[in-house]
Amino acid sequence: MPLEPPWYSIDSEVERSGANSNERTAGSAIIIDNGSSELRAGFASIDEPQPTLSPKCYFPNVVSRYRDRKKNSNFILAGRDAFCDNQSRSAIKSPFDGDVVCNFDVIENVLDYTFIKLGITSEGSVSHPILMSETLCNPAYSRSMLNELFFEGYNVPSVNYGLDALYSAYYNDVSDGLIVSSGNASTYVLPMLASRGVLSNAKRLTWGGSLATEYLLKLCQMKYPNFPLRVSSNQAALMLERHSYVAEDFDAEVRACATPEGLAERDVVVQFPNATNADGSSNVIHLDGTTSRIVGSVLDADDAEAKAAEQAEKRRQQGLRLQEQTQRMRAEKMQQKENDLEYWMALREFKNKERKAEYLKRLESEGFDTEQELETTIKRTQAALKRSRARGGGAVVEEEEQAPPSFPLIDVPDHSLDEEGVKEKRRQKLMKAGYDARMRMKAEKAEEARLIAEEQQRDEDERLNRPEEWRKRMRGQYEKAIEKILERRRLKKMLSDRKSLAAQQRMKSITTLASDSPPGKKRRRGGDDDTFGADDEDWAVYKEIKGAEDSEEEEEEQQHFEMLESRLLEHDPNFTTDDTWKAQIARKTQLSATFLRGRHLQEWDSEDPLYQHQLHLNVERFRVPEVLFQPHMAGIDQAGLDELCAHILKNYDGITRRTLAKNVFLTGQHTQYRNLDSRLRASLQMTQPIDVQVRVIRAQSMRFDAWRGMAKWVSSCADDFRTSSITRAEYDEKGSEYFKDHGLSAAMMP
Repeated sequence: MPLEPPWYSIDSEVERSGANSNERTAGSAIIIDNGSSELRAGFASIDEPQPTLSPKCYFPNVVSRYRDRKKNSNFILAGRDAFCDNQSRSAIKSPFDGDVVCNFDVIENVLDYTFIKLGITSEGSVSHPILMSETLCNPAYSRSMLNELFFEGYNVPSVNYGLDALYSAYYNDVSDGLIVSSGNASTYVLPMLASRGVLSNAKRLTWGGSLATEYLLKLCQMKYPNFPLRVSSNQAALMLERHSYVAEDFDAEVRACATPEGLAERDVVVQFPNATNADGSSNVIHLDGTTSRIVGSVLDADDAEAKAAEQAEKRRQQGLRLQEQTQRMRAEKMQQKENDLEYWMALREFKNKERKAEYLKRLESEGFDTEQELETTIKRTQAALKRSRARGGGAVVEEEEQAPPSFPLIDVPDHSLDEEGVKEKRRQKLMKAGYDARMRMKAEKAEEARLIAEEQQRDEDERLNRPEEWRKRMRGQYEKAIEKILERRRLKKMLSDRKSLAAQQRMKSITTLASDSPPGKKRRRGGDDDTFGADDEDWAVYKEIKGAEDSEEEEEEQQHFEMLESRLLEHDPNFTTDDTWKAQIARKTQLSATFLRGRHLQEWDSEDPLYQHQLHLNVERFRVPEVLFQPHMAGIDQAGLDELCAHILKNYDGITRRTLAKNVFLTGQHTQYRNLDSRLRASLQMTQPIDVQVRVIRAQSMRFDAWRGMAKWVSSCADDFRTSSITRAEYDEKGSEYFKDHGLSAAMMP
């Protein structure tokens, strides 16, 4: 079953109110709190004050059309039922556009469902007065269409409208105060004096619970672009409700999150459902509001420790296998290069033994266009072999030959030999050239080994005799090695962009080398223009010339860097693991890693589905609610909540101002953030004179106080309710746009 929307959750207050649920009586009025996210409806007895009630029904204010393919029937689903199936969820419609009723076909379906839930089964009419809430300054057209629906469609005796925030204040015995109401679509502030809303001084902020939910969802999508599941708006709303809070000092909270420790303290892990384990056990933790702050909540301590040890051993074995494979491949490469070098040096020996035309023909048959190309290949191979021997990786030990081979026919003239003898002489010449090349290579190897041994001995002597100088020199080499690796990475990144200066210079060098002769100082017009690079395919030459040489040099630099690091760790007491480059990078990236993975960085395993299905909320917890005070953070060019309140209070002086300031009343489900009252009090107090004290109070129940206030007003102020209601006779006489004002209404009379 899919997760229910957050408004489906029934709090303990509603569960306790079952005994006090109102029942239908002959003289009762129907109270409808028509919220854009949830509709609450019930009965209230006129002239008979009742104890605290809760609405008889409450459900999401949505409608969906569903088609049963088996029965070939169409159904209209309302409220919770609209979320029962994927097909119905995809066709959900709301009667609201923002916080104004615009879809009157949908609101008619919602009202049908409401009256059915209230137990009204009469045909063609609803014989109860109606009291319905509406938004601040609701357009006259929307109200007139509702009047037409009530009187023409349901034949009700009378209709009355009012503002939900004023009813909530009335229920909480606030007759004079500054009301701050934030709902699903918008937030508004209005003063209330003598139990009457002063709508002419009201202010509105286009930010509500739905926009906050969408903002949080976008932040999570940017933070985890590769998250394996689709996070729905309902799940984002639940995360916002359960884990968000208002920072009492936003700047201080941001500064605290500038450190990994402060970020980890504010981190909350939201675990989404993941796949079942191979042994049949499941790691699913549903997003039901009971999310734990610890990552390993589905494993006990012994299992977690055993799993961590198993993973560490697995990684160690994988590292050993990779090392063995790398050494084997390096040895094979080196052996191949030595064989190639031996063959190419033997090929070069024919230069002094053949005519130039024959020699060039021989080179062409071996794949070389010029002598220079052969020399370049030999030098490059010798340099690569020298580097490989210097790092001591994959060196091939040749067997000592027992005796030098003899070549008796080399000095014999050709005219003294028969045809077979001439062929044998040529073979011996080739063998002699190969033997000489091997001897030279052997001598070079011995010389290189001697030089390396001498260098190592000098380094060891310096370490023992002059340790401070040795440490200083090794530290310098270590820093230079880091700079070289970073420079190579930077250049590699630049070369990947063909429009960069480095890429253009390299292409120019390539074209120069590819040409038969170097370009002159002056370029001629016309046919001598170089068009190389005009075609995008020309740039593929990068990939062709970027062979194994670059990767070998990079590997050599990495091995040299690791050697320096290991020697410093072994012989320099002041050089610890915290001084290594890896530790430096970890310190630089720890903040971003904590931002993404929380405090459990050591335990986090990218291959574990349990960790893949986790969202970490830290900065987002107070960033989203902060939009109420700084709307520009969400791209809204309006004043914040504290500025709106201060602007309204400036319109009043003396006793009235002090009365409003000491009764700032918070209502609406979007005001349930923790610390919102204290933050608003502190921010508003800074804008007031010293003799004006600010006090912020909350509604008893953000969810039901508006409906309870409507029921209380109907029961306690029955005369006001009757006189301010629009009757059927008045509707027939004065039209659908006729409206009566009262102290708790949502519209201003001209």
